[in-house]
Formats: sequence, structure tokens, C-alpha cells
Amino acid sequence: MAVYRSLILLAFASCVLSEGGTLFNPCSKNDIKCLSGATESFLEKTSNGFPDYKIKAIDPLIIPELKVVVDEGLGLVFDFKNINITGLKKQQISDFKMDTDKKSVVLKTKAVLNIVGDVKIEFAKQNKVFNGAYTASTTAIGSSQYGYSFKKKDDKDYFVVGPEVNTCEIIGEPNVDIGDDLQKALNNDSDAQALKPGYETNKVALRKKTLCHIVEAAYVTVIHNIRAIADIFPKEAFFTDI
Repeated sequence: MAVYRSLILLAFASCVLSEGGTLFNPCSKNDIKCLSGATESFLEKTSNGFPDYKIKAIDPLIIPELKVVVDEGLGLVFDFKNINITGLKKQQISDFKMDTDKKSVVLKTKAVLNIVGDVKIEFAKQNKVFNGAYTASTTAIGSSQYGYSFKKKDDKDYFVVGPEVNTCEIIGEPNVDIGDDLQKALNNDSDAQALKPGYETNKVALRKKTLCHIVEAAYVTVIHNIRAIADIFPKEAFFTDI
């Protein structure tokens, strides 16, 4: 069984390695420079996904649907479909903290993201809906907190990554556009125009809020992939001092 498992892992590693590279270089848990390079390399090399190993594609990453309550006071809701996100394979670690006593991790990464999708803009109080295209580009910091434990397989310890809590920060003012037809429909609707001043007052904050919902949903897949790779290789493949 151990030989069979080793052959599977060897085949997996050979299909994802770049020329002369390795899938993941083990680091000290306190060596942020090493961890940054190792994690960034892993995310890029596995960005297309490997379904047989439960590693999902992250670049592009597709979110089939996502509903965001943009402003409860205005009754403004964005119902997204087929969100396509690119840029996650170029994430850079901005912070990593591992507490081996509490068995917890805080991981923060920064990425420049481009987002394209379809959106249904709902004005709930007026019972009106407008459909069209949505595009955005932004720099985001995604933060994930999760616990971990260990399990024994083949006489080795493997990480078990627990449920995560994802949060987001948008850096600077994001660029957001909607399709021409959608914009024209909003411009020609009296209720939409009546709500516009209230939206414009907090436009940047509301755009950041909306994008953070998208980013947080995307990071579910990023952490899923870390969880998946932790199930494939023993802890020594990732850390030299745990």
C-alpha cells in the first residue's frame, strides 16, 4: 500500500513540476520569505487545478452565482452569475502566523484581480430588476484564519486543515464598470435615478463591500486547495520544524 501511494504521489508531482522546480519547498514556520516563495510557487503551479486530487482551478476561478446585499437602506442587491476571476495565481503572501500551541494559522495574501460576470441589479423596494455585464479590477488582501490538527497515515503525520474564516480588504479605489445597455437602462429609469444620489454618496465603500464578498468567496477555493494538498503530503513536505 505504501509503495502504491508513493507511485501515485510521484506521478502527481511529475505532472505539476516546472522544469527543475519542486511542488513545495519545506520551510521553517517563522521564515516568512521562504514560506512566501513556496506558497506563491505552489499556487501558480497548481492554478489550473487537478480534479483527481481535489485541487480546483483558481486562475481563472469561476463562481457560478453570488448574491450581495449592497445597501439595505436603498434596497440594493447585486445578484451575480458566472463570475470569472483572474490573478489569483499571482498572489503574494503579506503575512503568515502559525501558533503551534493553539494550532491555528493566519494567512494573508495580496493579489491584483480582474473580475468579469453577469449581474442582476435589484431594487427590492421598487420591485425592479436590471440585467447586464459587470467588470472590475482591484487590488485585494485576502485573510484566512483556520485551525489545524494531525492525522496518521503510513506512519507519518499529515495536516488536517479546519474550517476557515475569510475576510478581505480592498486597496485603493477599485475600477468598476457595467455594460452599456445596463447603464442606459438605469439612466432611463426614474426610480434608479432617484436612488442615485444615495448611492453616489457612498459609492467607493459600496463597491469595496461588493468586491470583498467576491474575494471572500474566491478564497474559499484557495484554502480548499491548501487543505487538499495537506492531505496528499506529510507535514515534513511543508515545514522543517513542526
